Amino acid sequence: MIRKMMAEMTLREKIGQTGMPGPGVVYHGMKRCGSYGEYFKQYPFTGMYVLKSCMLDIEDVPFSSPEQAAGIYKEASEQAKIPLLFSCDSEGGANGLFSELHVISSNMMIGAAQAKELTYKRSYYYARELKRCGVNWSFSPVLDLITNFFSSSGVRCMSDTPDRVISLVPSIIRGFHDAGIAACAKHFPGGAGKEYRDAHVCNTRNTSTLEEWKNRCEPVWKTAVENGVDSFMTSHSSFPAVDPAVAANGGPIPGSASKKILDLLRKDLNFQGVVVTDDCGMKSLASAYTQEEVYVNCFNAGNDIILFCHDNYIDVMEQAVLDGRVSEKQIDESVERILKLKEKLGLFQGIQLEPALTEEENEEFDQVNYEIAKKGITLITNHYHAIPFQPEKVKRVAVINVSPDPRMMVHMKAMTDRFSEYGIQAELYERLKSKEQLKEISENNEIIIYSCYLRAGYKSLPWFYRPEDFDTLFHGLSWGAEKSVVVSFSLPSIYYNYFEDTGTYLNAYSPDAGTMRAFVDGLLGKFEFTGTSPVALKPEFK
Repeated sequence: MIRKMMAEMTLREKIGQTGMPGPGVVYHGMKRCGSYGEYFKQYPFTGMYVLKSCMLDIEDVPFSSPEQAAGIYKEASEQAKIPLLFSCDSEGGANGLFSELHVISSNMMIGAAQAKELTYKRSYYYARELKRCGVNWSFSPVLDLITNFFSSSGVRCMSDTPDRVISLVPSIIRGFHDAGIAACAKHFPGGAGKEYRDAHVCNTRNTSTLEEWKNRCEPVWKTAVENGVDSFMTSHSSFPAVDPAVAANGGPIPGSASKKILDLLRKDLNFQGVVVTDDCGMKSLASAYTQEEVYVNCFNAGNDIILFCHDNYIDVMEQAVLDGRVSEKQIDESVERILKLKEKLGLFQGIQLEPALTEEENEEFDQVNYEIAKKGITLITNHYHAIPFQPEKVKRVAVINVSPDPRMMVHMKAMTDRFSEYGIQAELYERLKSKEQLKEISENNEIIIYSCYLRAGYKSLPWFYRPEDFDTLFHGLSWGAEKSVVVSFSLPSIYYNYFEDTGTYLNAYSPDAGTMRAFVDGLLGKFEFTGTSPVALKPEFK
């Protein structure tokens, strides 16, 4: 069927299958063309990337519910000559698309928990929620290893240890497949070595040797291939040990534009599925090439789909084929792989709308996130032997926010609500203003919790930088240290950077509601914290 379909496609239609624009490009195109269906008729792309945060500059975002979005995507797919792929990043769960859907425990949390069946259910249920939104291709799992203490990847990664990641890969992929969603392992080839910068905003380089990569990273990717992962996303970071070629800007050639690097995947690992670039507008790639060069060079390197392309993509690539810079044979090979993926997803039989999870399924999903947190939360220090606290002796708890992210005040409500279920009054403090304030807090509370959250990467510097945060850190723990608990709901590096000498410290990796509830329950002795750290807690200085 696929060969017959390809025989009836024009060159422009084939080229369109190798491009995937983002929601802003498609939305503005839809406004010009009158509908999503008409847009994809005029611009026969393979589909589109969808994510709410990518449309914040658009005032009249048309989707008010998962069902409405899925219905519009279904209609557009039915009007297109070839059914469409709808992709998204989803490491945090479908809540990134619609707020009524679940925020899930982070990848680093499952790396700490090492619970295969729970990991399967986590993947299965959040893939079901993605499908409800009309998504059929998830750009996950992230299989990069944390390779240095200062990595910008943060809790998107599961661990710095290959075996911890390898043990969970089959469960993750099986969960996606059982829900009817395509999985995408990223960001190949991984293994950044000593690199800590963020490829979104600067040129980044994988400093590993090829031998180091083969020993640590290759087994992880191999496991994904062996377990039937549908696709791979390539990293823009250069890898000079594999391809020392230099781009026009004087830096090493970006990984996604290197055939030598992609040959590690196509030839060494014998991966026959779809390969997609990371966002082609990221600085690590865009600073090396013009937009036209990005399209041509990334495709010639072996990527099947160029992500976040623009409307000019088909024109640019058609001209590149006509003047011999791109092989039509390679176009055909990529299109065949893409159509096989669509066939595997059943898209040629029509898109089936996914119903919402039942009440029982929602309850189980909530319980899955809670159970993962129970197994993953890691007690690092307990020098005062404060944990477990005895609930009958606790009447009041102070929860002090240590985060530049305003969303943490919302996330922490799940924590205070859980304390309320024990009959304990918990009060949130957005910051500490003075040691005198902390003295008063200490005199009136049996537990003081310092609730920390930092993101890694360009969107939030991996340290506390606001004056309010400095005040809290400066004054914190000066009173009531013996009754104080510091917990990071994000980066485990918060321990070494700020709280290495703290008497009671935990890493909880994730601010979702299940983790907040599990943290309170463990604190009050309902269960013992047994999680083990998935990453090194201190940097290595050589």
